Amino acid sequence: MPIATKRKVEAKKSAPLVEEPAPQPIVVEEAPQAKVTALIFSYDSAPALRRCLTALEASNDRVLIEILVVDCGSHDESPQLDTEFSNITILRLPRYFGRTKALNIGTRTATGEYLFFLTPAVEVLPTTIPALLAQLETDPNVMAACPLLLDTEAKQAQQFYLLPTPASGLALTPVAINASAETVPVEYATFHAFLVRKYFVKGINFLDERYGESWSDVELCYQIRRASRKTLVVPQATALYTANSPYSAGSETIFAADRIHGAAVYFSKHYGFITGLGFRLKEILKALFTFQPGLFLALIAGAKIDGSQSAIL
Repeated sequence: MPIATKRKVEAKKSAPLVEEPAPQPIVVEEAPQAKVTALIFSYDSAPALRRCLTALEASNDRVLIEILVVDCGSHDESPQLDTEFSNITILRLPRYFGRTKALNIGTRTATGEYLFFLTPAVEVLPTTIPALLAQLETDPNVMAACPLLLDTEAKQAQQFYLLPTPASGLALTPVAINASAETVPVEYATFHAFLVRKYFVKGINFLDERYGESWSDVELCYQIRRASRKTLVVPQATALYTANSPYSAGSETIFAADRIHGAAVYFSKHYGFITGLGFRLKEILKALFTFQPGLFLALIAGAKIDGSQSAIL
């Protein structure tokens, strides 16, 4: 029998496997989180607001600053300024609710860790906000920091006072600031330019809306002092202050009533109900005997600026 021959079958060599590289994750660069919210309360102040916003836009570390304008029912072009400044946000309120409520609305909207309460009358320098922020970030006992406001003649604007007492009443005692000092602690600073930690404002359940237009800045400074924390002036951090008033002469009575109402609330909270009531009654009698019938009736009614006022501002 023939010998069977084995056929050699040459195996096909397969190409070596090449591993495909793992897909690389797509890196999306996120915008830096805002650290400071510049919160501007504005009413019929378009020219000043435009200057204020221009100055803020030139700030160092601008990318870390959120600019938020709370417009309180303006009749001028203020509510449309976000068409000129694309990197700002304007909250348009339908009427004038008063500074306290408006700042609370802005605070609840703000994304920054710090709030910089500001009025349109203030123009910061590029270094103003970073200098204030440095004070808060280096000392946990500092709850608020303020620049030194200078007018067009380089004179100090009135913005710092002693905390009022029932004895002082509506008469505030101004405090002069040593411009060469590194920092100066103060009892009371106005909201003209006021950088504060947002968590502190939230911790006191926001600004007390029993205040209308005025005295909420006094209240916040009182709360900071009561917590054994500090409000500092940083004299080397300056800003330009150009005084202006958008309000009509006919609104003086409602603003006066609001100031008296705010003082009565403040004295009641911190010195007792009887003290606050006594202050209110004294102011009512003063209005009566000085022949101010409009103010007398407003005080009797407990009027304040909260959106319900009929006076044309």
